[in-house]
Amino acid sequence: MSVLDAGVGRDVADYAARVRAALADLGPDQVDDLTDGLEANLADALADDGRAHRGGLVEEFGTPGAYAAELRTAAGLDPARPGHPLRDALAGRWREALAIDDAVLAALRAKRGWAPVEDFLVAVRPAWWVLRGWALAHLVLAVLPVEPGGGWWLPSTLAGWLVLGAAVVASVQWGRGRWVARGRWHAVVSCVSLLCALAAVVLLLAMPAQQRAEARYREEVGVSVPEPTDGVVVDGELATNLFVYDAAGRPVEGAQVVDQDGRPVVTEPFAGQAGHQGTTWLHDLAEDAYRIGSADVAGVLRWNTYPLWLAPARVVEDDAYGEDLRLRDDAPDALVAPRWPFTQVPSVAPWTGRADGAATVPAATPAPGATPAPGDGTTPVPGEAATPAPGDAAVPDGTGAPADAPPPVPAPGASAG
Repeated sequence: MSVLDAGVGRDVADYAARVRAALADLGPDQVDDLTDGLEANLADALADDGRAHRGGLVEEFGTPGAYAAELRTAAGLDPARPGHPLRDALAGRWREALAIDDAVLAALRAKRGWAPVEDFLVAVRPAWWVLRGWALAHLVLAVLPVEPGGGWWLPSTLAGWLVLGAAVVASVQWGRGRWVARGRWHAVVSCVSLLCALAAVVLLLAMPAQQRAEARYREEVGVSVPEPTDGVVVDGELATNLFVYDAAGRPVEGAQVVDQDGRPVVTEPFAGQAGHQGTTWLHDLAEDAYRIGSADVAGVLRWNTYPLWLAPARVVEDDAYGEDLRLRDDAPDALVAPRWPFTQVPSVAPWTGRADGAATVPAATPAPGATPAPGDGTTPVPGEAATPAPGDAAVPDGTGAPADAPPPVPAPGASAG
């Protein structure tokens, strides 16, 4: 083929693209057979015998439609059938894009230094096939809700790995020519390949910034939300409340629980921090509620007094930082007693000890309702309230808690800790 100037080369590529667009109703293989070497033939025809390119390709060879009709006639094909205007237009544009791509590649191959570059690109094609499959997996998993988040280099779920493996295999097999798409499916697969190329560029540019933003967010959340330092674990689960019974098996309201070193035993990991402390749902009142400890004589809430009562969220206040949980003045009328798991449990005989630490035979626990004998250790100490026997009074809310043990609450206006 004679060497033409750049302007003539562009005219030849444009003319050939229009000829292929006029053949759009044929299959891709037929179009390729009819137009194979079309650009070279046109260029040679212009250069033969020093023919000057005076009036343009249309004057030399006729319109692209007429040239396409001649190709049909020479191949013994029927004239073009009327088709759908939109489909023909899209097919024509697609073939124009492919023709331009071929023209660009032909121009590059005419350059002396392009050969080693093309050899290198051919050698690294398998890497592109894998990258294309990875981008395709991203696009598929963005539609299927099986992979959490979008900023992943490798999937974290079994379904994600299956999709990634299938996409990479399909991309590699298509690149190797083992899986060939024919007819209109060839155009579909080509469009998907182009879309994957664009997606790969976007993902490679955006994912590092997205991961840095997620890491910064996790650091900020880790600073603002402290790890819980208290809690009671029973059978692998955190206990949310404790219910204490005395030796006679009767409920004890307001029992203060400490550990072997005298430290308060707290079941609320973020006790007193309204911004972090969890709530429970009150079905009877249809609202959230906080578990609340009892108040001491100074009105300070103690979180190791059990059982914890429930304060509806509407009567709970906190400071500007959500750290200092307080009760409003009208809170005492809104508090809800917890439901005891049992109204009575089996009685026990507590061990007694001598001064030397040796254990003695446990004292017999009187039966419920029996009158204790003087000096048997069960007579209430003067000045202390006697523990009510089961059945002494009905519980107002039917939970089994003693009716004569109202929860102590902070004095109006007092600050709760």
